Amino acid sequence: MIWHLMGCVYKNGTPVPDKEIAHMMITLLMAGQHSSSSSSSWIMLRLASRPDLVEELYQEQVRNLGYDGSQPLQYADTDRLPLLRSVVKETLRVHSSIHSLMRKVKNPMPIPNSDYVVAPGRVLVASPIVTHLSDEYFPHAQVWDPHRWVDKLDPEEGDLVDYGYGVVSRGTRSPYLPFGAGRHRCIGERFAYVNLLTIISTLIRHFKFNTVDGKSWVPPTDYTSLFSRPTQPATIRWERRPEAT
Repeated sequence: MIWHLMGCVYKNGTPVPDKEIAHMMITLLMAGQHSSSSSSSWIMLRLASRPDLVEELYQEQVRNLGYDGSQPLQYADTDRLPLLRSVVKETLRVHSSIHSLMRKVKNPMPIPNSDYVVAPGRVLVASPIVTHLSDEYFPHAQVWDPHRWVDKLDPEEGDLVDYGYGVVSRGTRSPYLPFGAGRHRCIGERFAYVNLLTIISTLIRHFKFNTVDGKSWVPPTDYTSLFSRPTQPATIRWERRPEAT
């Protein structure tokens, strides 16, 4: 990656300065660590509150992968676990790591059905969590329900593009924006899914878990902190599956 950046130039032919290369490498090395950690923690809290769904996820691996406690997880397996993928998608909807998106206006932008025109140079801020938790786009939006995604049309499908790091949705017409939208959409999106699916599927294989008090309550997200986190602590009880090696 460093070698590639050293050979890059801007549109006007100017080579990318060493300092900017260093900054981009720092971004690549650090980006996503906090969000993947946060998202995986939320997934585990949600699953601990739903032991029935934990068992359903385990049976999905048994049924779709022929899992018997011994086979290692393969990359291709993640495409054969729709409920697990739905769990990730639903958690990213309810507990989005992105609370705001900023875009700089480059050309005069009229606001539909009004006399307002946003001048170039202004910065617009949008909050994806507003549409994520809107009943207009997601029925019973406040309810964490992974099954809403199974066998249903993804709101991002049909508007795909490859910016050079794999096919993703433009996202500009979608109410579901856990990775942002447009050209500046998160470049780690595809890796994030692989990362989260691998972590959760492995834990599902080896453990049963629930909340210590046995209740289905999950603390709400605190968006006043830098990264989303529970407003109150919660504890998970773990139990190794008998068939786990």
